[in-house]
Amino acid sequence: MARVNTKDRILQAAVKLFAAQGYQRTSIANIETEAGLVPRAGAFYRHFESKQALLEAVAKSYIAETPDSFGLDRLADFGDTRSELVAIALKYEEAMVRQGPFARLIEEVRLLDFGTDLQSELDTDMMVALVKWIGGKHAAKGLSRKQRSALVITVFGGWLFYLSMVKQGMAVESLRDTVLDEWATRWASVLDRV
Repeated sequence: MARVNTKDRILQAAVKLFAAQGYQRTSIANIETEAGLVPRAGAFYRHFESKQALLEAVAKSYIAETPDSFGLDRLADFGDTRSELVAIALKYEEAMVRQGPFARLIEEVRLLDFGTDLQSELDTDMMVALVKWIGGKHAAKGLSRKQRSALVITVFGGWLFYLSMVKQGMAVESLRDTVLDEWATRWASVLDRV
């Protein structure tokens, strides 16, 4: 059996405790104990400068979507815009499911002083990658970066709205395939229009 290093043990303990208790209710001593470390012996600070730094590492490793986790660099392998849209949509759907256990934590962090900055930092990489992807589509030719960003938000907004409605129990999941098909087909026709 492979041995888990101390930093990973701290991360795993933090994920478990932050999801169960929240960020503010979890102390560094709680995390150290859960990780099998002696509280206040200094092991935590050899790996993280603060609880906030640990939260940022947890968010980046376990919660946030990244261009790599979405495979955005491999979208061209699909060969057509509609397939690329479906691939991205399915990754967003997977992310929603994966983030489910962290919903309370995500909401708590958004309300903290540094929450907005952290959210912005995490969203920036995805937005940059999606803007780059959409920049290769005919409909985005000649658009400014700001206009391409707006186009990304407009394109994916519909699918994300549907996912949020499903999450809240307001949308019929049996419509999923139809919604995905209609959304991807229509946006592909718009993005590929010469």
